[in-house]
Amino acid sequence: GRWTVKGGVGFIPALKREAFSSILRNVQCVVSDHELPDVDGISLLKTVRVQYPDLPFIIFKSEGSEAVASQAIHARVTDYLITDRFDDQWERFTELINQAIEFHRAQSHLTDVEARLRDIVQALPDGVVIIQDESIEYLNQEARDIFDIENTVDTAGRPLGDVIPASDTFSKNNLSAISRGEIYIDRVEVGSLGTGPNSTAELTTAQITWGQAPAVLLIIEDTTQRETSERALARINEQLRVLNRITRHDIRNDVNVILGWSEELATHVDDDGQAVLDRIQRTGKNTIGLTRTIRDFIEALGMDQNPELNPVLVSEVLDVELTKCRSMYPDATFRVDDDFSEISVHANDLLSSVFRNILNNAVQHNDKNEPIVNIGCRVSDETIRTSIADDGPGIPDDQKEDIFGRGQKGLDAPAAGPGLYLIDNVVDSYSGEMWVEDNEPAGSVFVVELNRVYEERTSE
Repeated sequence: GRWTVKGGVGFIPALKREAFSSILRNVQCVVSDHELPDVDGISLLKTVRVQYPDLPFIIFKSEGSEAVASQAIHARVTDYLITDRFDDQWERFTELINQAIEFHRAQSHLTDVEARLRDIVQALPDGVVIIQDESIEYLNQEARDIFDIENTVDTAGRPLGDVIPASDTFSKNNLSAISRGEIYIDRVEVGSLGTGPNSTAELTTAQITWGQAPAVLLIIEDTTQRETSERALARINEQLRVLNRITRHDIRNDVNVILGWSEELATHVDDDGQAVLDRIQRTGKNTIGLTRTIRDFIEALGMDQNPELNPVLVSEVLDVELTKCRSMYPDATFRVDDDFSEISVHANDLLSSVFRNILNNAVQHNDKNEPIVNIGCRVSDETIRTSIADDGPGIPDDQKEDIFGRGQKGLDAPAAGPGLYLIDNVVDSYSGEMWVEDNEPAGSVFVVELNRVYEERTSE
């Protein structure tokens, strides 16, 4: 035989069959005369098609023949050319070859894309059905499992109603609407889902293109576990509301009663008894503060991951909480920078809990008889940093993260506290940051950095 390569195209007047595997592997298009010494072009085409069913193959012949043309088409020839009909036959060859190669490349790319898409759909955890002309074109393994369809059952080309029997869930009207892609989203009960008779599914359809033709995508999501989780979450939320009520009303009222009785005892105790009475009153006040923390904690648990934030003036919130602290801890001194900036930040009502917890901790965990707490701020173009510095024993470096419950042990860490865990999550929901530094010569500095709000100015 004779082999010539021109621009990646093989011209093969005659080629022995045993050379196919080694030569045709890198060929983009085969062009063959029908009149060959040992074999005709049709036989060569059939031989090539055995190993390369999609390889472009062009047969040319000097004179027309309906029989040869019919055999070539039946053997899936890419193109058939009669050379005597064209004066510029080589230009015509070049045109046909380029067209055949480009079409083959496009088809190969499309096939690769569809193959990858099928792999993706097959791996999805939801049931997926592709419908064309109201018949099933494809369904993944999860869909087969949902409808209890054996893998040996060929569903391609079958009407949706034949594969999915009509029922209360998939009525004839429902199936017809699904086939037309008219259901956007619908939650239904499907008896064959899961292990129980009350399984539920969510059906979603969309108009898509599949294999270069319009199709309907049907997604079937088993929502049974999700609904079970939603019911469990609703029960937990209800229990939290009950806990909140007990904490805020029953426990807080009882503690207030105890504090009232302790005040009545103030004139009936000696100096030693007064010291004990003072500890009782401090503990009672701390317990009331703890009920506020629990209330805020429960509110934060029910808060959206992206809560609605509004402009909040930091100085106003601090003033309110400082007034409470000065009343609760008369022996403590709270100093605020004279130039504390009047700046609003993105926050909500829980910002008061952030400052309340830090201020209370600055006194409650202080080893001085008369604690001193300094409050200051630093302003940048984008943020405001509020610092609350105490003169207590300080926090070791290896506990500066654990106190917020950020470590692997979370709230189980010995240094972690529910109040700091709460406010850390609140500040994070504001897209802010909080950390602890060492105070000099002793104590800790809690820093809260929040994002500033720039009010839009209206022109007069």
